[in-house]
Order: sequence, then structure tokens, then C-alpha cells
Amino acid sequence: MVHMAARYPDVGVIGCEPFINGVAMLLGKIRAAGVENVSVHAGDARDMMDVLPAASIDKAFLNYPDPWPKARHHRRRFVTPEHLIPLARVLKPGAEFRVASDIPDYIRQTLEEVPPAGFTLIREGGEPWEDWISTRYEQKALREGRVPHYVTFRRNDA
Repeated sequence: MVHMAARYPDVGVIGCEPFINGVAMLLGKIRAAGVENVSVHAGDARDMMDVLPAASIDKAFLNYPDPWPKARHHRRRFVTPEHLIPLARVLKPGAEFRVASDIPDYIRQTLEEVPPAGFTLIREGGEPWEDWISTRYEQKALREGRVPHYVTFRRNDA
């Protein structure tokens, strides 16, 4: 997130982090990078969907989300209608929604659930985006032999 804010200084970035240690680390990285176009929400991104205006976001990222690997917990994943429909509401028509994960079942569910929520698949595969910078979660996946997968959707016209 800090990398993206530094690369695109004219773009406002909202980062969501539910864990206080993560917030503290994020604030330190923001300060060290000297970026001023970042706002931090100390909570879950899903909370933001209730307060953001409709069609107010140009791009959204879901990078290495909690995989909730047990089948009975799949309903907790972000890529469910409960979360995707509010996301579609706050994204502008034509906005991108990018998902990166190393969990094949998460990608399977993403490919099944995201299009019915108002999105069109525009890119899928093992090559990261041109402006991608590897995260610590991606590095851990690679060390452990898991293969990253990158998917891009475009918000359909309202």
C-alpha cells in the first residue's frame, strides 16, 4: 500500500488493517516513506463499505486475504455476496477489483462469486500486475512452494 501511494502521489489511498500491531507497523512505513496520500482505517475493510459513498472508489485490492481453509468457514471469506455487493456499490463503474492469493480454492471461489456481484473477469493468471510489489505474504507463499495467482475484474456499468 505504501509502495502504491509513493508510486501514485496524486491518488488517495485508503488502507484497512484490523490488527493494532499492523496499524502501528503501517504508520511507521508511511512515515518512513514520507507519503501523504494515505488514510488508515484501523479496522476491517468491510466496515468501510457502510460509510463510503456509492461509486466513490476507482480501484480495490484484496491481497492475500485470510483463506479460511475449512469448508464450514468459507462463508467468512471476503469473496461472498455479503461483501461483494457492498464493494460493487462503492466502486465506480469500470473500476478494477484485483485479487491476489496463493490458495487455489480461494481463487476458485473468487472466479465463481465475483462476476454475479456485478463484475467482469478481465485477467487471470500467474503473472503479477505491472505495478505489483511483492508482499510478505507472497514471499512466505513462495518460500513454502505455493504458487501466487492474480485476478482482475472490472466493475460493470451500473
